[in-house]
Formats: sequence, C-alpha cells, structure tokens
Amino acid sequence: MSKLKILIVEDELLVSTDIEESLLNMGYDVLNAVATGKAALREVEKCLPDVILMDIMLKGDLTGIETATLIKQKHDVPIIYLTANADMSTINKAKISLPYGYIIKPFTDKDLQTNIEIARFKFENDLKMKMESDQFNQIFGLGKDKKEHIIIQGKNGLERIRPDDIYFIEGTENGSIFHLLDDEITSEKRLDKIGELFPGDDFMQINEMFIVNIKKIFVVKFPEIIIADKMRVLSVDDDKKKRLEAQIQK
Repeated sequence: MSKLKILIVEDELLVSTDIEESLLNMGYDVLNAVATGKAALREVEKCLPDVILMDIMLKGDLTGIETATLIKQKHDVPIIYLTANADMSTINKAKISLPYGYIIKPFTDKDLQTNIEIARFKFENDLKMKMESDQFNQIFGLGKDKKEHIIIQGKNGLERIRPDDIYFIEGTENGSIFHLLDDEITSEKRLDKIGELFPGDDFMQINEMFIVNIKKIFVVKFPEIIIADKMRVLSVDDDKKKRLEAQIQK
C-alpha cells in the first residue's frame, strides 16, 4: 500500500517542524508544510493530499476553518484540526466544516497517528457509502457543485481521477476500464451506469462498449474515430453519428 501523502498547515515553525519529523518517522509522506490558508489552497491545487493537518488559528487573511471550508468546496479530502483551544466556542465553529479529527495541543505521536489512520479509514468508508447511494452522481462532480476530481471504486481501492484525464471508458463483462494517458483503472460498475454519471457535453457513449471523452477525439472518419495520444481506433454506431458531430462542433 502506498504511503499517505500529508499536507501540514501550521504557522508555528517549531510545531510544524516537529510534526513533519514525527510524520516521516511514522512512514508517511509530507507533501509540504505551509503557514497560511492561501498557501494551503495553492498546495492543494498542485497536488491533492490524502490528509490535511490544519491549525485552526492561522495568521493571515484566512483562518484554518475558513481555509478548510474553501478546500471542501472543490475537493474530497479529510481534514484534521490542530488547536490549543479546547473551549466549546472553538469546537462549535470547527464542527461546521465537518472535520475528520480534532487534536488538542500539545499532543503525542500516538495521538497524531491514531487520528490520521482513523480519519483516512472513515473518509474512505464515507466515500464508499456515497458511491453506493443515490447521491453517487454528486461524487462525480455533476450539477452546480462540480468538482475537479471524481472518485472511482477500483480493484485496488478508491482511485481519484480528473475527468479531463480520461480518454475513453471501455465496458467489460465484469465492469468497466477507465483509459488514461499512461494508466488504466478497472471498476466493477457497468458501462451503462457510468454513462448516466458523466455530463453529456464532454462524454458520449458511441457504441455498446465505449464512452469517449469528446475533447480527446483526434480524427473523425465515420464510421470510425481516432483517440488522441493513444491513437486508438473506435467505431461509432450509425444512430450516434449526428449527435457526436454536433457535440464536436460546439
């Protein structure tokens, strides 16, 4: 299993350094340690972490709670708060952003590791429940709250993918395969169910076996198309040609 990638958001340098050293000793990967909410937002955009350790009382324009709220609007990631304040007023404010943990300073390495492991376990189970519920389409970023990543239940566990990185999706006897530029992710969800979840403007089912990302089409020469970069040739059903042409011309 790959190491969890963790982002530290803490404005006290000594505390941040101690946390980073502890995490590395426990076998985690530390993506970075930043001191402000704005820096945290930039880091999340660069590389989405598996867990964020967020100090509540940050210096600068954004508090930890405000930063966490902004992150959650676009990304699915568990956030654990770090704070020296255990008063109910602070706790009540923190609860609004639905954190996956709340650690009171000073804390031990065991406190840190326990909260991280529980947070990640709970987060993955929450996602699985969502994916099996009627709200599954929300995880795929449809509607007003469109997100930059989708979550796939793959054969190796939960996989995070950018829709723009998907070239095409292939149906199989046992589910579907998401074809990326240099990777393939297998899912047990059938192609017809997946087709219901993707926006029609960007993705289209061209035959019984394939859904394509319209942006990734390189050449159209009906009854076939060629997928960019991968140079995969796919056939288009006759009744899908006009709609595909219209979508490409948009």
